[in-house]
Amino acid sequence: MDDDGQQRSKQYLTTMLDHAEMLIENIRKEALKMSEDLENVYNSVEDVRNSKLLDHLSEVDKEDINQFANRIIDRCETVNINVLTTRSDSQQNCLEEINTMIDRIVNTLREDPDNAKAMCQAYIASCSPLENELGCKVFETAVLGCTLDDQKRIIKRLQGLLDYITEFKDK
Repeated sequence: MDDDGQQRSKQYLTTMLDHAEMLIENIRKEALKMSEDLENVYNSVEDVRNSKLLDHLSEVDKEDINQFANRIIDRCETVNINVLTTRSDSQQNCLEEINTMIDRIVNTLREDPDNAKAMCQAYIASCSPLENELGCKVFETAVLGCTLDDQKRIIKRLQGLLDYITEFKDK
């Protein structure tokens, strides 16, 4: 085969691989979106289970709502979406450090909700591109060491935690 034929073959194979890579990235995005949707369903059901509106219902109606919620949770548990994120050792270490720091917020919440809220807000500020926000440099460095997928999940997790803390403090 001449050089021109080899070049065309390589171009064709590279185009096929580029197309395959594009497809798998789209599948990953869709799977991550479905996973997020599933988590939103769980959260919605938990919101119903913890709603103050339940206080206005009879015991029979509360039981009906609880059974309905359990059926939905049972259906959710029949769905398993698993998208793996490839990480280097350094990225894994940074993610573990982030998880430890977020766990510290959760542990602080029971004894000092105001401090837990302040810590969570500082961590969120660390993920913000706004320069005037005061964040935590250690947290920011650890987040920047994570994969982009992990960074997105960390921000969502922190925002969900802040929402929970705010609701927790209002009770």
